[in-house]
Order: sequence, then C-alpha cells, then structure tokens
Amino acid sequence: MLRSTVRRYTLPGLAGFVLFNALSMLFTASLAAQSTDEAQVPHTPTIIVNARLVVLDIVVTGKDGKPVDGLTRKDFQVFEDDKPQNIRSFESPSAHVLPAQQGSAGTTVFDPANPASFGQSPVTILVLDELNTHFADSSFARRELRDFLLKQPQVLSQPATLLSVYDNNFKSLQGFTRDRDALLRSLEAEPTKYAWKLEENGKADHGPIERLDQSLRALEQIAQSYARIPGRKNLIWVGGGFPTVDMTTLDSVDAKEVKDTLQHVTNVLLDTRVTMYAVDPSSSAMGMTEIVDATQMAFATATGDALSGALDPFGGNDDFDNLGPVTGGRVVHGMNNITQQIADSIGLGATYYTIGYSPTSSSQAEKKYRKIRVVCLVPGLKATTREGYYVQSSEQEKSTDTLTYDLATAAESSIPLNGVHVTVEPDHSVTSEEESYIVHVSASGLSWKPADNGGSSASVAVMAVSLSPKGKMLGHVLHGMTANARAGVDLRDSTRSANFNITVKLVPKATVLRFVVRDSATGRMGSVDLPLEASKAR
Repeated sequence: MLRSTVRRYTLPGLAGFVLFNALSMLFTASLAAQSTDEAQVPHTPTIIVNARLVVLDIVVTGKDGKPVDGLTRKDFQVFEDDKPQNIRSFESPSAHVLPAQQGSAGTTVFDPANPASFGQSPVTILVLDELNTHFADSSFARRELRDFLLKQPQVLSQPATLLSVYDNNFKSLQGFTRDRDALLRSLEAEPTKYAWKLEENGKADHGPIERLDQSLRALEQIAQSYARIPGRKNLIWVGGGFPTVDMTTLDSVDAKEVKDTLQHVTNVLLDTRVTMYAVDPSSSAMGMTEIVDATQMAFATATGDALSGALDPFGGNDDFDNLGPVTGGRVVHGMNNITQQIADSIGLGATYYTIGYSPTSSSQAEKKYRKIRVVCLVPGLKATTREGYYVQSSEQEKSTDTLTYDLATAAESSIPLNGVHVTVEPDHSVTSEEESYIVHVSASGLSWKPADNGGSSASVAVMAVSLSPKGKMLGHVLHGMTANARAGVDLRDSTRSANFNITVKLVPKATVLRFVVRDSATGRMGSVDLPLEASKAR
C-alpha cells in the first residue's frame, strides 16, 4: 500500500496546487556496480552537495586582455574563503573541442537532449533582451549582432543558439547550429519588440519586480534546458538586464523572496556552468563601465552604479550587473561598438581551463556565500572565474519556496528542459487506470543516496501539466516519488531508467500534456511534451 501525506503551497501561476509525497518501488534493475574516480570526471555537475566537488571554468588573460593557452595544473592555486584547496582534476583548453567526426554545418544536429554531439566544446547562447531595453536601443543591438555574424565564417567554430526575451514571452529563434546563415535568417525573421513593461510601467507599481521575475525565469529556463551539454555555456546577454531592486521599498517577506530567488537562480547558473557576458546597448549610458571582478564592482559602487561590494554579491541591492562577475563573466555598459564587445565576449569564453576541487570546509551553513579566488602563478597573467557560490543545505534545496518556483517556471517554459533526461509513454498494462502514463527518467542523471537495505534511492517531483494551444497551464497534478534501486545496480549506466506512474485527469480544451521531473537533491529538471491526440492512441 502506498502511504501519502498532503501539503498545500501557493505561488503565482501555481496557486493552491497539491503535492503528494508517495513511495514507489519501481526501479529494480540489477547489474554489478562499478566505481568511478571522481577526479577523472570533471564534467559532473558544478556543485554536488553530497560529493562536495566544485568545478571551475577559468579564463586566463595576458596584459593585452587576450586568452592564454598552454598552462598546466601547477600554474594555478585555488582558494575558498582564503583557504588553499587541493586541485583534484584539470583540463586544458585543448580538451574542449567538438567530436572528431561531424557532418557539414548544415547537417549536424545539436540537440541539448542528446548532448553527445557537442563533445566537450563550449557553446554560445545569444539572448536579445527586449524586455529591459528601449526600442531604439534594441534596434541598434540587432544591427550590431547582425554585423557581428556577417563577420564570422559561414561555419562557426562552436555551436550557437539565438533566443529572445520580451514582454511576457521568452522563445528560441534558432536552435544550436554552426550555420552562421541560419542564425542570420532567424534574426531577420523576428521583428524588434517594443518593451511595454519598461516604457509604460518602468518604475511604477510592480513593473520592476515583474521584469526581474521574467528575466530570472528566462535565465533558469536557459540553465535547465542546456544543463546536460558537457562544456561551458557562454551566455551573451545583449540588452539592459533586469532593473535594480531597492530592497528598502519592499516589505520583509517580499524582500526575502526576491533575495532567495536571486540566490537560487544564481546557483542554478553556476551548477550548469553558465557564464554570463552582458553587453548593454543603451545609448543613454554614460561613459564605460566594465565589471569583471570585485575591484571593478567596488569602483562602480563608488561612482554611482547600483552594485554591492559586499562578500555576498546580492548582499545589498539586487542588481543584474552582479550576475556577470559572480558567474565568471563580465558586464559592459556605455560602449557603442557592440559588435566588438560581442566578439570579445565570445572569444574570452572559447578558451578556458577547467579545474575541480573538493572544499576543505565541511560546513553546510544555510545560504552562506563561499568566496572563490584562483591565482595564476605565471607573472603578468590574470585568472578569471566565478566569484563564489551559495551553500544550500539539503533541506533548503527541498524547501517549498524553491520547489514551487522551479515548477512554476517549468510548467509554462517555452523551451524543453534537459537537466535530467525524460521520456513518457501511455501505460498500456491491463491493470493501469485510464489516462495513466509511465515517465522514464535516466538513472545516471538522478542523485542517489544509500538506502538501509544496501541499495540506493532517489527522490523526485513528477508533475503533469495540461496546456492550452497557446502554452498556458489549464490544470496539473504533482506527485513526490522515490525510486529504489537494489544493491549492485550500475547507476551510471545511461541505459538504465527510473520509471514513475502518474495518472492525469484530462482537462477540456487542453492540447498538450507536459511532464516535468525535478531531482529533489540538485533541483535539476527535465520535461517532455506529449500531444493529447497521441496520448489518446492507447
């Protein structure tokens, strides 16, 4: 018999949904377990709570600002909270390449759901921010992006994708490709959007909070969708970025929610190896401010930029500019040569070292910000990487607020989420209920912990969402489930899956069922859409 408890949570967009905690004995495959040396697996998730492995992508530049190759492990020192750390794994830039065997640029399909085609290559994520950017500046940014692409070879050196965020919308204009002309065509086909929220409600009422929320949800969708791509994700955000939020204007509950959300999304970006390079095309920006580390943050604060120089990057006002240096990238304001700034950002993100270390501190102090510093021992060279990370206890990871935020984002996400690999099929077994489905989740993408019987278990949230033809949520059902594996199962075997049964009551006018799975330990999510006509063919 299944035992369940019921808890109710509320959140805008997911008001009053019910979470059922149940136990499911559905994963019972048995093979001999195989051990793996973590030091030889640098592409594991960036922050692993259980294994305590931190993975850093590091760009080293010379006095000319250009990336430097040819360094070795002995040329680096890593510090966390000013304490030296032992380097457990090291990769040079030469390891970050596409697979040797590929078709032409026009025939190679780069699918984030099947990441093998990317090899270990970095990827470029181009985002047009038309939510926080005035119309004239957005038009200018588009022209500059077009000019940048025209200067590139027809076959790009690394896969690139193009996305756009604007009022109440976030969508992919072009999937990952090395075909420069495909990106140009998708850019030309999409007209410039008018930023209604910015122009008509820029600083009044809840306008800034709405744009902050939509921007953060877009960032989380990007991170969750491209999570399983093995290499570094260089996010080139062209636009003004979400507005600075003055925490003194919010009540204590709202202020805490904003700060918690920023910390959560920041950790999702870090966990999935997303580095942000932001280029602001705003013609009203005065002078030039380039923010790449704590020193420039302090200077920007002194000269009037709304940044926090505190140890916690979101310790003061909550500002978009913090996301650049905290993820290992940079933010540039007030420059008219947007074409060159885009090129420089992509160039910096293409040549990087990857270092893994296990922190010497075992403290799991909730929300404590850990400061990271990497030193290049070669004179005249500078190492740039993420500035730190937030330590989140397992209870915090499973908190109601975090769970509801993630699932609310996933419910109406405009791009598939691939943090864990998910497939679904109708349950045709004789004993199954009507409209019952089997959700398959790749075992290698889940977080497993030892069970009392010698096996392993993994906890997930499984949600089925009924969507309208316009992608709006009409109804949903959500279950918390635990998969159990017997002792000896090879949980790294990509052919193994945890299987979950879920019954869905069909909603009138719904055209698509979306199934979302969230790993309870890491927060990584995967999704798959099933057209209702296909689901009815039982």
